[in-house]
Amino acid sequence: MKEFDFLSLLESKELKEKEAVITIGVFDGVHLGHQTLLKKVKEESEKIPSSISMVVTFSSNPKPGKFRNIDTLRLRKEEVEKAGIDAFVVIDFSHEFSMISASGFLEMLSSLVNPKVLVVGDDFRFGNPSSSASAQDLGLMLKQIGLDAKVIIEKAILTEGGEKISSTLVRRVIEKGETGCIPTLIGRKYRIDLMPCPFRLENGFLVYGRDSIHQLLPPPGVYEAQTLDVSGILYDGLCCMDTDFLRFEPNGEWRLNEEEQPLPLDSIFFGERK
Repeated sequence: MKEFDFLSLLESKELKEKEAVITIGVFDGVHLGHQTLLKKVKEESEKIPSSISMVVTFSSNPKPGKFRNIDTLRLRKEEVEKAGIDAFVVIDFSHEFSMISASGFLEMLSSLVNPKVLVVGDDFRFGNPSSSASAQDLGLMLKQIGLDAKVIIEKAILTEGGEKISSTLVRRVIEKGETGCIPTLIGRKYRIDLMPCPFRLENGFLVYGRDSIHQLLPPPGVYEAQTLDVSGILYDGLCCMDTDFLRFEPNGEWRLNEEEQPLPLDSIFFGERK
């Protein structure tokens, strides 16, 4: 999978003539609903031999309000790549970009590639607040700008209790500390990206400041957890959190580097709260 910057790709016109099957969204957490969209994009792309499958996403969440994302761009990209998508296009969301109308965005998209199929969820909206449009508006708007593109609107995936699986629901479950339930919503354990975060060694344990972690964290407590170090080794153990720090206590011995310290961690996976 190749990553592109949206505006740079517009300027270079590298994919201008390329037929594409596209889905658009934040994809925060890449939950089961998102995975349905990605699967459909791949399926539709395989029906058009000359086309590429593409995800257009955002460097930061464009929705108003202050909240931490469920994942980082790196983790999101990894999950999208697992679905076999060809192109990962990132919009560096800014105030100027937020002012683009729905029709203006579609015109930019048509200058980016040659859209043949757009796959979106039934709650998809785009464009600035005063001129936003919905998934149901897409077909007509595409025709108005001269694009003959198919629109596929996927229905939401529901929990066993009938609730829509969404980033909002995933966020709510994490905030309650119910991390053991997360695999039923996203198909995997909740993962925190520790690559950009400083740490210290304290009594043989790796300690991270909560403020250095920019993803949403569950509330203070003790959680079953696994960590992945930068060499690819997984460790089982416990993650102990208070209001300021996160500490991982492995069940066994660390693999040590030349300075006889544990290797830096790539990420931590949360299990059940104890």
